[in-house]
Amino acid sequence: MQASSKIRVVVADDHDLVRQGIRAFLQTQPDIDIVGEAGDAEAAAAVCAQVLPDVALLDMVMPAGGGVEAARQIALRSPGTRMVILTSFDREQEIRAALEVGVLSYVLKDVAAAELAETIRKAQRNEAVLHPRAASVLMQSLRLRSSEGAGIHALSQREREVLELVAEGLSNAQIAERLGIGDKTVKSHVSSMLAKLDLSDRTQAAVMAWKRGWVG
Repeated sequence: MQASSKIRVVVADDHDLVRQGIRAFLQTQPDIDIVGEAGDAEAAAAVCAQVLPDVALLDMVMPAGGGVEAARQIALRSPGTRMVILTSFDREQEIRAALEVGVLSYVLKDVAAAELAETIRKAQRNEAVLHPRAASVLMQSLRLRSSEGAGIHALSQREREVLELVAEGLSNAQIAERLGIGDKTVKSHVSSMLAKLDLSDRTQAAVMAWKRGWVG
């Protein structure tokens, strides 16, 4: 009964010594059980599909596709598995690629052993962990994009009016009626506004407008 309550973990890394070290430490944790290992992305996905672990601990750089491809396949073949990247790479490209395919947590290999164990416990509870250095990389990127024009000054006067009404929760039809313009014109203004703000949908635009004090 006690064994079934343990967090079932698969460890994937192409370096045997690294896997051995991780396994040796995690086996000292009474609530964690290593149920599989792999040395490449294909094997990691196959093992997870077979044993359906709670958590998959994945290296970013491995043969047969790497951690991102392993995560993509695991998400399809074992959708209940929470994925944690453990890597030495802290570049924005790798971090974003991992998060986009469903990786929950991204930690670096200089993390303390106890923190790694806690990251696994949090993953089992669906709580994300982002290594401070990785978080800093993403924040710097966000600040850079903001300084390059993702601001109210980038919008035309009409686009600002549309943004204010979007922030009020109005639909395109309601905005068209309020401003006395056509639905298609509103749709065009919304698309242009989102592109200039580097956003994907009107909800994000509304949130940004309120947070930055553009509407009140």
